[in-house]
Parts: sequence; structure tokens; C-alpha cells
Amino acid sequence: MTTGSIYSSSAASSNILEVNHLSVEYAAASGTVYALSDVSISLARGQILGLAGESGSGKTTLGYAITRLLREPAVITGGQVLYYPSDATQPVDVLQLTPSQLRAFRWSKLSIVFQSAMNALNPVLRLSTQIDDVLRAHEPQMSAQQRRERAHELLRLVGIAPDRINSYPHELSGGMRQRSIIAIALALSPEIIIMDEPTTALDVVVQREILTEIVRLREKLNFSVIFITHDLSLLLELADKIAIMYAGRVVETATCRELQRQPRHPYSYGMLHSFPTLRGPRHRMTGIPGSPPDLRDIPPGCAFHPRCPLAYESCSTIMPTLRRSAEETPDQLVSCHLYDVALSSERVPTNADFATSYEAAYAQSTFRRR
Repeated sequence: MTTGSIYSSSAASSNILEVNHLSVEYAAASGTVYALSDVSISLARGQILGLAGESGSGKTTLGYAITRLLREPAVITGGQVLYYPSDATQPVDVLQLTPSQLRAFRWSKLSIVFQSAMNALNPVLRLSTQIDDVLRAHEPQMSAQQRRERAHELLRLVGIAPDRINSYPHELSGGMRQRSIIAIALALSPEIIIMDEPTTALDVVVQREILTEIVRLREKLNFSVIFITHDLSLLLELADKIAIMYAGRVVETATCRELQRQPRHPYSYGMLHSFPTLRGPRHRMTGIPGSPPDLRDIPPGCAFHPRCPLAYESCSTIMPTLRRSAEETPDQLVSCHLYDVALSSERVPTNADFATSYEAAYAQSTFRRR
């Protein structure tokens, strides 16, 4: 790629990817759907960044916006997606790439593992053909023999016997289909892979195998991962850093250790306590009363305030911004008025404060554990 308008003027970064103030809207007859609103995240080299949130929080839309796979009626209305090549001093704004530049960028620099492997694989083509398609399109100088050898190498890399290369997708188990999709994503040795709920619909044993494989491959090949899931407990074991999304916004970013020890946003706490612990002291699963908002009519102020047990007057009128939550955790950012000294006179909430508030909300709601 040549220099020009696709390059930002910012200095080289230790991050491999930065998303700055990204917004996406879907035009609909019933009203505009604000799928993403001013989203900013960063991905360091070799890092696994987890995106967590309830269904409809904007996780998949963010992944598709980064890869520019969104189609009408979706429109990117603002923001930047900056990719920092290891061999260049200036970043590339992915949103400014021409179609030919984008074609060269995808799969070689950034690839994606789609949700539901059976739907992502072509059911009438053998696995060998689907891997070969990627190599022929992006590496035309490779001979047929070289492509065949690369396909066998990719299958071995993800733990599939090379003799399954002539199988059709329906002849593979769910775990093998998912490994096949990961193999195709790795075909051109990209620096970034976006994985959209790659373990959905797999049993827990196969999930564990796939996650172990992802960690092993990341350590072996040193690529970076954006891992999208609604399962926060999974990310606590897999990711280096987690971004929590709600109603199209990032409401908290933290390392796994920080988030597990002390989630700062009430929504993060609610998600963290919506699944049982396997080790250590048990906690009561309270869940989060209520439902996510309609993205055509997002509540004013903090979108979570109708469901938040700690909300107060300012939460329903003033939009919070991501800010440092505590001096001892400078990289843990939270979008919550509880940490704004200008608006909240209360002390910084602790896990005990969250627990008490959620217990009270649980008792008053129609949500009950059976």
C-alpha cells in the first residue's frame, strides 16, 4: 500500500489496532437503530481482547465494522479504525481503504472467524477447495502443489488429520468444523483475527479444546485476537483484556484480573454474578433485572440506568464518559457517574455495595431463581 490519505498523521503506536469514536447506524422504517455510539478500543500486539455483553449490545456489529463487512442498511457514520503495520511508521485507516486495497488487507493482515461454522463453510465444497480458494485469490504465485502442502500444514496446525482435507462440512464434527474455519483464517498468517463467538453451540468439552487451541496458536504464531462472546466467564480464562459493551457503547475496559477482583460498572458486576463459581467462595446468582433497551429509542443519560440498582438522578439525564475509576488501577476505565466526584458525593462503590444493591433489586423484581 502506498502513502496517501489512508494514513493517519498520528505517531507509531505499540498497539496493532485502534478503534477511535466509531459509530454505526442501521436505517429502518421503524426508526434509526444506533448500533454503535462513539466506541473506542485498542488491541496490543499478541493480545487477546475480549468483547462481552448481552445480545444486541453491538459486539458483532463492531467486529464487522472493523473488517468493513457491514452491508446496507448499516452505515458507519463516524470514527477511525487504525491498523499499525509492523514494517511502517504510520498507521493505515481501514475505513479509507479503496476496494482493491481492502481486498489486499483482508485475510493477509486481518481475518475473521464467523459465528456458526456450518453456515460459514460452503456445504457443497470439499474442505480442500475452500482452503485452496483463499490461497489462489491472495497468493496467485503459489503452485497447485504448494497450495496443497499449505492446506495440509494448516489442518495439522489446528489439530485435524490431513486425510480429512477432502471431506465435506457435513462429514466433520462441530469441533472439527470450527477448527477448519480457524485454519482458513490462518491461511495467510494474518496479524489480527476477529473471532465472533467461535464456541457457540459446542458442548463444554469441545469448547475447552477450541479455547486451548486458540491460546496455543496465539503463542506459536503471535497474532492478536478480538474474541467476541456473551460469556464473560469464558473471557476471564482466555483474554488478557476485556471490554464490556452495553447498548452500543463500551461501559468498562479492564484486565481480567482487575475485572474479576473489582468490576467497576454495575452492569459488569451483574454480568460477573450471572454465572456460578466453580472454585472459591460461592455467590448467589442474582442476574440483571430488566432487558436491554431498544436501540431505536435509547434512554437519555446512561442507557443502563433503568436497570441499575445504584442509579441516581444524574444517571437519567447526563451521558457518562469513560474515565479512570481508581488511582491504583489506571488502565481500568469505566463509564459511570459513581466515579465522577462532580456528580456523586458517595464513596467509590465496592463489591459489597454492588451485592447489597443487586440483592434488593432481585427481591423487588419479577426475576426469580427456580
